[in-house]
Amino acid sequence: MNFCVAPCLTLSPMADSCPFEAIRLSFTCNVRIPLGPTAFSPGGSISVSSPHAEIWLQNKQILIRDQNTAYGTYVNGIRIVQQTLLQNGDILTLGVPIIRSSGVPANVTNAQLKPIKAMVTIVGV
Repeated sequence: MNFCVAPCLTLSPMADSCPFEAIRLSFTCNVRIPLGPTAFSPGGSISVSSPHAEIWLQNKQILIRDQNTAYGTYVNGIRIVQQTLLQNGDILTLGVPIIRSSGVPANVTNAQLKPIKAMVTIVGV
């Protein structure tokens, strides 16, 4: 059962994402939730900055904004450059695929070279 008292958003990993456990975010008025490497466990994509993006509830809509990151935040494959409305079924991507090179530390796994890519599910708005 998917029951939320407050409006909430779930980010579920896509098959081509850096692996992470699904995240459920509950929203209250005027609270901005940062998304960065520590939000996604285990491991984490090396293309995700800290902070990478922020999500918040405004006028019964869930919005996201990139925090001027090098690798960007994307909604449905389009890089966002200003606050953007998230909708149920959107695909949210944080970062881009990184190509393994001599500059990538040997302890970084191939999975960590992938961006965070998640299906958005919204309940309660």
